[in-house]
Amino acid sequence: MKQSAPSDASPAALREHRAIVAGFGGQGVLTLGKLLCMSALSEGRQVTYLPSYGSEVRGGTANCQVVISPHAISSPLVERPDSLIILNTLSYERFAPVTKPGGLIVLNSSGTDTDGAPPPDGVKVLSLPAAEMAADMGSVKVTNVIMLGAYLTALPLVRAETALAALKQLLASKASLLDLNVKAFQEGSRQGKGV
Repeated sequence: MKQSAPSDASPAALREHRAIVAGFGGQGVLTLGKLLCMSALSEGRQVTYLPSYGSEVRGGTANCQVVISPHAISSPLVERPDSLIILNTLSYERFAPVTKPGGLIVLNSSGTDTDGAPPPDGVKVLSLPAAEMAADMGSVKVTNVIMLGAYLTALPLVRAETALAALKQLLASKASLLDLNVKAFQEGSRQGKGV
């Protein structure tokens, strides 16, 4: 039996959406993509997840392409993303120019220098010092969760409670990390308001 998006779903949840999450290996890029997919699946959407990372992984570049759709997905490749979650300068330089007009870039400003490469015309940018915020919370490892909270507030592809349930599921074997990650998500959500 095919599920559909919840009746209170946002307009963004009712159409196909193509996203890229990118940064350095070790920043939680692939985990962030998995959380997006787990959340969308929980709400009855179709998803694809296509990770890519350099041979050195930690410290090298990493990205994942995520497609979320209310119907069957024809291709997992994301050549023209509707949105980006960017954690470093190299990823911004690579992916920002191909973002669709009307799209959204959520940018870790404490890990990204964009002086030489402005976003394309018609693309909104939500810039937040996520790595600094995470360090202030006690662990830079929650930078990705701060970014996810901001992203899902600015672009409600899935409900916050669904994303938090996916986070709890992912951290089931690491219960000691759950409180910090929930706080990180909530702090990111506060940063995403008003976009």
